[in-house]
Amino acid sequence: MIEPQQTLNDAPLVRAARSGDHAAFASLLDAHLPHVRTFLALKAPVPQLVDELAHDTFIFAFRHLDEFKPGTSFRTWLRAIAWNLLRAEVQRFARERVQQEKFAVWQLADFSTASETAPSAEAEHLQDCLAQLDGPLRELIALKYRDDHSTETIAARLKRSLVWVRVSLFRIRQQLRECIEAKLKGSQPC
Repeated sequence: MIEPQQTLNDAPLVRAARSGDHAAFASLLDAHLPHVRTFLALKAPVPQLVDELAHDTFIFAFRHLDEFKPGTSFRTWLRAIAWNLLRAEVQRFARERVQQEKFAVWQLADFSTASETAPSAEAEHLQDCLAQLDGPLRELIALKYRDDHSTETIAARLKRSLVWVRVSLFRIRQQLRECIEAKLKGSQPC
């Protein structure tokens, strides 16, 4: 097993990095980045997270080098950091996705109901923001919220991967939310 030898090789580099030697930490990064990236690639739900979380793992490790216990595996410590960051990101993504879906459904339902009262400012801004989307993105939103198709159905219909559909919907909802918030800020009196 490589871990015990790796632990011995890492010990002087960790000591030097703790003393402020940036080159020593760069050597640790070079030695362990491929392993951390592979670990994250096997665990991450979307490939876009791998590089970002690998970067965040080493930033966290650098800032918390004093918490590393000498004599233990630096690679295992990095893997634990990467796992915790990945878990936190997935939980954040899930919470944000639920909130955005509820907001989008509420806004689209509010917009689509024909009532005699004037639509809310948010609904008007949503209409403007939807109009600014490219045609394929508007189609994706319409398939999900107007036609109430599942992401699996949309993926099959558009001949795209399920991950692409989910990530695209997430990004569109985020873009719509930011657009609406920007319009609301612009319409409020100073």
